[in-house]
Amino acid sequence: MAEEKKRVIIADPIHDDVLIHAGEELLIDGEPSAPVPLPQEQEPSRGEECVVAAIAAAELFKKCILPDKTELQECILKTKNDILVGDHCDINYGLYGNDIVVCEFCKLTGDVVAEGDLRIDNFCEINGAVICNGDAYFGEGVKVHGKLTVCGNLDIGDKVTIDKEVRAWGDICIRNPMPVILYLFLYVMTMLHLGNEDEVEKTVSAIISEANSEPLVLPPKTTMDLRYISVAAPMEIGANSRLHGNIKAKTLVLKNDVTLFGGIHAGSRVNIGERTAVHGDVIGQNIRIERGADILGDVAGSRIWLHEDAMVSGIIRSTGGLTIGRSREKKS
Repeated sequence: MAEEKKRVIIADPIHDDVLIHAGEELLIDGEPSAPVPLPQEQEPSRGEECVVAAIAAAELFKKCILPDKTELQECILKTKNDILVGDHCDINYGLYGNDIVVCEFCKLTGDVVAEGDLRIDNFCEINGAVICNGDAYFGEGVKVHGKLTVCGNLDIGDKVTIDKEVRAWGDICIRNPMPVILYLFLYVMTMLHLGNEDEVEKTVSAIISEANSEPLVLPPKTTMDLRYISVAAPMEIGANSRLHGNIKAKTLVLKNDVTLFGGIHAGSRVNIGERTAVHGDVIGQNIRIERGADILGDVAGSRIWLHEDAMVSGIIRSTGGLTIGRSREKKS
C-alpha cells in the first residue's frame, strides 16, 4: 500500500535552523519563499471596535475559573471544557481539555491533550508530548520536548523546535499563525454587540454564563506546582471538582461537593460550599462555611460565618467574631 503523502505549505520565509522531525527527519532549508501577507480579516482595526475588543479579551482573564468537575490529578489538570491560559504562566502540570489556548511565554510541564483545536502562542515551552484531535497552531519560538500528534492541520511559525517525531494527518503550513491575542480579539468581536466600554464586563460575563460550557481560565502569571496553586486574582472552583495543592488567591469561592487536598490562603473573602471538604487550614478575612462542609484544619479570619452542620477539626480564630447559623443568610 502506498504511503499517504502530506502537503507541506511554506507561507513565510523560513530560517535555516528550522527543523521538523517526522519519522524521517525533514529539513527545510535553501532559498526561502516570498512572504505571504496575512488575510485582510486577520488585521485588527484601529478604531473603537479594536479598543472594545481588547478590553473584552482582557476581561476573560480577570478571574481564575475552574469549571464543574475539574480534576487536578498528579500530572494533569483535566476538564471537559475549553481551557484559556494567560501569558507568563508556569504550570507544572499537563492539560487535558476541549479547545486549548495558551498565551505567550508560558511554560507547561506535562502532556497537553486537546480534544478540539490547540493554539500555543509565541515562545511557549511544553515539557511533554502534545496530542491534538483538531487543528494546531504554534507561534514563533515554541518548543515541544516530546512527540507531536495532530489529527487535523498544523500551522507553525519560525524557529519552532520539536524534539521528537511529528505526526500530522492534515496539511502542514509553515508561517507565523495569527497571534493568540488577536484570535481572542476576533472571538470577542464576533460575540459582542460593540457598544459602551462600561458594559463590556457585564456582556462578557453574560456570554460565559449563557455558553454551553464555562471555560477553564488561568489568568496571566498563574503558577501551579505540587505544593501551590497561586493566582493574583479572584478564583472560583466549580462543583464536584477534585484538586491537590494549597491555594493562594485574592478571593476564593468553592462551590458544592468540592474536595481540596490542601489549604487555603485568601487575601479577603472565602466562601466554602455545601459538603465541600478542605484537607488543610483556611485563612482569609471574611470566611463563610456552608452546611455539611468539613474543614480538616484550622480556620482563621476577621469574621467567620459557620453553619451549625459544618465541621472544623482544628482551632477557629476570629478577631471580629464568630457567627454560627442555621440557614443561609438572606441578602438585603
